[in-house]
Amino acid sequence: MTSRSLRIIHTVSSLQGGGMEQFVLRLAESQIKAGHAASIVSLNDGPLLEIAAQKNLSVTLINHGPMLARIAHCAMHFAWQAPDIVHCHNPTSLRYATVGKLVSGGRLLFTDHAQTKGIIRKGSPFEWKRVDAYVAVSGETATHAGDIGYQGPTEVIHNGVEFAAAGRSRDAVRAELGLGNRAVVVNVASFYPVKAQDVLVKAAAAMKNNGVPVTTLFLGDGAERARVEQLARDLGLGPQDVRFLGFRNDVPDILAASDIFALPSRAEGLPMSILEAMSHRLPVVCTPVGGNPELVLDGEHGKLTPVDDADALAQAIAQLVSDPVLRQRQGEAGYKRVTQDFSFERTSSLYEAIYRRILKD
Repeated sequence: MTSRSLRIIHTVSSLQGGGMEQFVLRLAESQIKAGHAASIVSLNDGPLLEIAAQKNLSVTLINHGPMLARIAHCAMHFAWQAPDIVHCHNPTSLRYATVGKLVSGGRLLFTDHAQTKGIIRKGSPFEWKRVDAYVAVSGETATHAGDIGYQGPTEVIHNGVEFAAAGRSRDAVRAELGLGNRAVVVNVASFYPVKAQDVLVKAAAAMKNNGVPVTTLFLGDGAERARVEQLARDLGLGPQDVRFLGFRNDVPDILAASDIFALPSRAEGLPMSILEAMSHRLPVVCTPVGGNPELVLDGEHGKLTPVDDADALAQAIAQLVSDPVLRQRQGEAGYKRVTQDFSFERTSSLYEAIYRRILKD
């Protein structure tokens, strides 16, 4: 017997270019391809709004007027759409997802992407009692469910990655960016303090001082970008040392043109950017926070370095710069790992299984 299609609404706080928001777009797109009706409700816009339109994804913005007006807008939207599943992706949008559940009669699933530390609100007890299932993107994230107010049972679904091929050749991208023959380190992340781009800039300065021929590319935007750029200038770094490229739609192209991926975060869930880098056969240098150690095995897929340790980060990158054989071996091992264990198809099917389970409860 064929399972019926589902009506699914995802709720997010914004459509900025972070990994969580990109994951939601991909999940909704995959659900539509599977025959479901999936759409997105966002409390704020952002650069991904245009990408959602290009993918023909329906997005409703609830970002006008005082809170009561926004809640009324939310209630009318969910009552009209009558979703089977309300899938909430952070506590900031949980208030609206809860309203959506109450007016529609659908089931509420919450995914904790570990985007909460120092950035967004906790959920209220009233809201958490309306959650039918809680999913964390890593085992480590699940252990901190109480930090955002949740006290119920937890389960884990690791993020998955779509294997997006580069649209241009490695040589073409490197020529466009004027990278020459230098080794290229790439960082893909929104500019928040938790992402620690300042540590990577300090590591770039240390490598320059030690004569390591490397250029570091920063992809992403956010409130911390100006401060990090000023730090680079203060440390005497020029365009040959670091580049700030902002939000990009051609991330697969730049990953394919790079040699090493670095993400010295102070906290994480399970970063989509690391999965994408591994899918492009890049060795990864990152910190042992959140789900990173569940994804990157130290010495096998790259190197885990201590939080806020620019010198250790510089040493790990410099070793990879000087050893192309090691880079290739770790990059290939990472590619094998994500293709076997972290496909997006697997992630999407696991979410659908939870949807159908809570609809039966």
